[in-house]
Amino acid sequence: MNMGFIGLGRMGSNMVLNLLEHKHRIIGFNRSPEPTRKLAKKGLIPAYSFEELMSKLPKRKIIWLMISAGKPVDDTLKKLVSLLNKDDVVIDGGNSYFKDSMQRYKNLKKKGIHYLDCGTSGGIEGARYGACMMIGGNKKVFKTVEKLFKDMCVKNGYGYMGTSGAGHFVKMVHNGIEYGMMGAINEGFLAVEKHAPTFGTDLKQVCKVYAHGSIVESRLMSWLWDAFQRKDYLEQIACQVPKGETEKEMQKLEKLAEMKVLHEARMMRQRSRKKKGCAQLIATMRNEFGGHAVKKK
Repeated sequence: MNMGFIGLGRMGSNMVLNLLEHKHRIIGFNRSPEPTRKLAKKGLIPAYSFEELMSKLPKRKIIWLMISAGKPVDDTLKKLVSLLNKDDVVIDGGNSYFKDSMQRYKNLKKKGIHYLDCGTSGGIEGARYGACMMIGGNKKVFKTVEKLFKDMCVKNGYGYMGTSGAGHFVKMVHNGIEYGMMGAINEGFLAVEKHAPTFGTDLKQVCKVYAHGSIVESRLMSWLWDAFQRKDYLEQIACQVPKGETEKEMQKLEKLAEMKVLHEARMMRQRSRKKKGCAQLIATMRNEFGGHAVKKK
């Protein structure tokens, strides 16, 4: 398929490489040109303006957005609207708030433009080798571009979640679960560490076993195991978790449903920034799967 791709950051660039390997024709634009030039060497067709991007696409256009949630998405859509035609498709693969996605769907529908909201999970590794995607919007439109999701995801790793906003809502709940899981892992290792002197326990050995065959085995635990194996890596990371893009969303989610585990996990992150608790392993896991910033000791 032919597709325009806007946003070639950590996630976007790896998604493009995945698509290129699946023989899709991708025209890419990034606000700063260097990622575009770099990917052009791998087969991306470069564009250095929205106008150039559109000129290299067929009459019916498919545009994927992989940019920061909120104002950047709205600003981009304002610029794109005048360049898009009736029946063109815009897919927002970022962490947009689901109510914003519902409003964008309505606004674009008035102009005959289709909008799909796609929650994307799996981190940088997933973006490159097979992600997980949750899609909302018009089901018929979803079917017309389903091959893109199939090629970008692991087997059984994508699905139609429902009408407009459903994809980003399900992804928001996923993020809430993720917060809780990461908080529980961090809390558990702190408990082991507290009593390690009594038993002579090595945390690296604990992580190895948890990550291989245990009930709590998971991709999060595997990423943490990777970190434990790198010499002096953990020793460089402070106990603080820098504020992330999804924290405001998590506050909103707590008002939409009873999610006490999420609330406590979010508070754990906030307390770490006030130096009232250690969330080093949360910071580590975030850095491992998403390249998120960490505080150095």
